Amino acid sequence: MERIKERVGKLNAAVNAHDLNPIGDMYAEDAEAFWPGLGPIKGRQAIVAFYAQLLGALPDVNVRLRRVIEQGDAAAIEYTSTGTQSGPFPLPDGELPPTNRAITIDAVGIATFDGNGRIKTQHEYFDQVDMLSQLGLLSMPVEARQ
Repeated sequence: MERIKERVGKLNAAVNAHDLNPIGDMYAEDAEAFWPGLGPIKGRQAIVAFYAQLLGALPDVNVRLRRVIEQGDAAAIEYTSTGTQSGPFPLPDGELPPTNRAITIDAVGIATFDGNGRIKTQHEYFDQVDMLSQLGLLSMPVEARQ
């Protein structure tokens, strides 16, 4: 079986290629994913549907892996995502219409894998305030920027 680090690299390549088939192959049928503000996304089909939304919202998305730390059946992945929000963006209360703003997000993902090398759980962590500010949804007072 492939090492977890190799599987993470394949998932990253599939995301950057906007290829949903390998993305689905990376997840267990009963996988759960947790993204800030969105709650649990349960099941392979729901996770692939979420990726389809995300890739539609950021059609030029590029994810650059910075570090993958593998331990047992788990991995911690540090990465930077860049893209322009030119499609509807999924939010907890609905969709954000396109802002046509570029965003850069530094993030960490923690994943566990089943015995077949498929992702069983995935937790993503990033600064939501920073992302929403970049999308133009939040503004900071001038005093806070100094």
